This record gives sequence, C-alpha cells and structure tokens, in this order.
Amino acid sequence: MNHNKTGNVFDIQRYTLNDGPGIRTEIFLQGCHLKCLWCHSPDSQAINGELAWFPLLCVGTKKCGACLGVCKAGAISEGRTIYSKITKEEITLPQLDRSKCKKCGLCAKNCYSSALYYTCKSMSVDALMEIIRKDTKYYESSGGGVTISGGEPLVQADFAAEILKECKKLNLHTALDTSGYVPWANYEKVLPYVDLYLYDFKSMFSEISEVLIGKPNGLILDNARKLAGMGKKMQIRYPMIPGLNDQLENIHETAHFCLELGSSITKIQLLPYHKLGIAKYERIGREYQIGHLDTLPPGKVNEYREIFTKYGLETMIG
Repeated sequence: MNHNKTGNVFDIQRYTLNDGPGIRTEIFLQGCHLKCLWCHSPDSQAINGELAWFPLLCVGTKKCGACLGVCKAGAISEGRTIYSKITKEEITLPQLDRSKCKKCGLCAKNCYSSALYYTCKSMSVDALMEIIRKDTKYYESSGGGVTISGGEPLVQADFAAEILKECKKLNLHTALDTSGYVPWANYEKVLPYVDLYLYDFKSMFSEISEVLIGKPNGLILDNARKLAGMGKKMQIRYPMIPGLNDQLENIHETAHFCLELGSSITKIQLLPYHKLGIAKYERIGREYQIGHLDTLPPGKVNEYREIFTKYGLETMIG
C-alpha cells in the first residue's frame, strides 16, 4: 500500500444506507467532468475545490475581519451591514469579489468562524482507512461496506484504486458511484476491487445529454457495455428531472438498454428531482439554472417505476 498517496476529499459520511447494500461508509472524492443542471453538490466539481462563503456563520469584520487583512489580491472588502442571528447584533459582512480571487485559501485558513471555507481537503489513503476500520462491525452485521463516490471518483482513479484495494484486503464489500464519463483506462485501474457499480444514466439521446450534463452520452453508454461484457454488477441510477429527461420515450429506451446489458443489472434506482443543493450554488457564487422546476408528484414517480418493472427490471425509488 502507498500510505502516502493523497487525494482531494469532498466529504465523508458514515452509516449511509442508500448507496449500496447494508450500512456503509461513503467517501466522496473531489472532481467531475460533468456539469449536470440539477447537481446537488456543485462544490464537488472542481478538482481542487471551491472557496465557499456562508455569511450566516460570519461574526462580522469588527469582531474578526481576519479575511480583510490576509487577502493579497484585494478580493475581500467591507460589505453590507446586517442583523446577525448568531451574535444578536448588527454586523458588517465582508464582500468577496470572485473575479479578483486567486484561490490561495488564506482567507479560509484565517476565518475564525469558518464562514469562508474550502470545499475539499487533502487526505491520505492511510487516514481514510483509519476511519473505515472503525466501522467494520457495522459492515459485518448489515452486509454493508464502503462506497467511493464524488464528484466523479474516477477523476482521481489512482487514489480511488488505492482505497478500494485496501478495502478488499479487509474483505469489505465495495461500491463505486460513477457517472460513466471517464476514459475506460480509469475503470481498468479499479476493476479488480469493485463489487458493485452505482452507474448513472441521464438520457439515452445524446443531444438531450449535452443539454443536461454538458457532454454527449456515447462514452457513458460504451463504458456500461464494457462493464456488462465483463460481468460486472451494476445498479443503474436514473435521476428524474421533470420536463428534461422524464419523457416516456427516454424511459422506455433506458429500460431497453438495461435489458441489453443482461444479468449485470441488479436493479434500477429512480432518483426524483429535489432542490436541496440550491444553497451550495449561492455559497460558491454560481447560479442554479433550473430552480423553476417543481418536484415530481409521488404518483408520477410510481408510474415511471411501473414502466421499468413491466420490463422485468427490479426498480426502487430513492
């Protein structure tokens, strides 16, 4: 094992239940080549992370103001005055000019209240395995294990492979949550160490795919065929975005494609659209483009589930 191998980690969640069988520890790696319109973790897309600004935590420039003094690019200045629910008084917030920001990270390192923070941190394989080992009893009792997610974890394929390799040395069940949009060579690095692929399908039509995620779907479908051809187990995840990819034609074509992949497909997981990530867009200074969309009614989601079920595909919601 390369104990010193490090990578950029976006988040770590323990005791998760929806990203593979049993109780799991989920490691979210930073970086993704896609720009899905509904992405609920836009701050996971940039490989080196994003500078995020959460004004609710700020104690004001008079009590702190450390960010004003350390920014050498002149990207931070005095901003508006608000009433703080934290300090119960009026405070002056700093103002961040992202066009001047050099992403040096000094403001985040010196922010007393963590109102300014970076969305990822560098961690070693050894440090992650220390966390994973703490939960082995839960994996054993529930049939769980470890899921590597993202972002797109195979943007950091070498790092992901090292983590997965160590998990298999402990005889842990492993899952990889992937968009499919990486070169096949990246999959080859992890093939011996992955028990289950949580594989995203967004649209069977390439022109729609380019609108939804910023890329055509050819590579995604080709990689799925290759994994199926090797007998790898895949749980297909289908985010249902109203008016964008929930057309009946797309759903039927997705079901047909899943049937073509044969026994590699263990189940279909429908993921109804939600707006839980909107605040994250605000924190990193990006616009959420589909905030006008409503969530799908439960009855409509069940209707779509029935379509997949009629094709003989085991299908779950959420």
